[in-house]
Amino acid sequence: MIAKLDRLARNVAFVSALMESRVDFVACDLPTANKLTIHIPAAVAEHEAHAISARTKAALAAAKARGTRLGGFRGRAGTSADCERARAAQRSLADQRARDLIPTIRTIEAAGHTRFAPSARS
Repeated sequence: MIAKLDRLARNVAFVSALMESRVDFVACDLPTANKLTIHIPAAVAEHEAHAISARTKAALAAAKARGTRLGGFRGRAGTSADCERARAAQRSLADQRARDLIPTIRTIEAAGHTRFAPSARS
């Protein structure tokens, strides 16, 4: 199960190969999709990926032409203390998200659902 088809892949050939391999998947943004309706947004997502790439390359070239320094060492490497603070911040965010989801999980469990079971698709 995926939230949006374009998060699975932005490559029509990959999505097509996945469907041909008979792997069942459901895109929450297209829950009633069939083979035809999956290919269309996959093609749009692939086109958008190419457009994003072209815009990014153009913006980087323009920044470089203006003399902006791109990439590389910025003058200060992170210390082990910096890394630990970053890990602690990420851990705190993950813990808070887990706490936020507990009521939803309890409601789903109270309704009798104890495991994920995707619905059958045509």
